[in-house]
Amino acid sequence: MKIAVRYQSRGGNSKAAAEVIAEAAGVKAERIDIPINEPIDILFVGGGVYAWTIDKNLKAFLHSIDPKSVKTLAAFTTSGLFGCTGTIKAIAKAKGINTSGIHLPLRMGFHNYFGAIGYATLSDKQKGLLNGFVEKVIEFETTQ
Repeated sequence: MKIAVRYQSRGGNSKAAAEVIAEAAGVKAERIDIPINEPIDILFVGGGVYAWTIDKNLKAFLHSIDPKSVKTLAAFTTSGLFGCTGTIKAIAKAKGINTSGIHLPLRMGFHNYFGAIGYATLSDKQKGLLNGFVEKVIEFETTQ
C-alpha cells in the first residue's frame, strides 16, 4: 500500500501533526509544494485553519491533484476552534477523489498560538489522537 502525507503550515502546528502522521504511516511528511508523481492509495493531507477556512495554497494544492493519482484522501486540520476538514473533503469530492470517512480536526491549545512561529509542541494526547487517526484510516481502507 502506497501512502503519502502532504501538509501546509504557517506556524509549525500542522507540520508537527503531519510528522506524527507520517511516522505512524512509515513515510515522510512533505509540504504541499512537493508534487504527487505516482499513484497513492492513501493521501493524508491537511493544514491550519485561518479565519474559519483553510489556506489558499492548500486549496490550490487540492485543486491540482489528479483524481487518477489518489485512491483515498484522509483530511486533517489544526486549529483553535474550527476544524474545516469538511472543506478539504468537499474540494476532493468535487474533483472525484474518494475521501475517507475518518478525518481529524486536531484542536490546538492556546500555547500553540501565542508562542514563536515555527515552534509547535504537541501533547501526548494530541500525538495519541494522530496515531489513532492513522491506524483507523489504514485499517478502514484495507478492509474496503
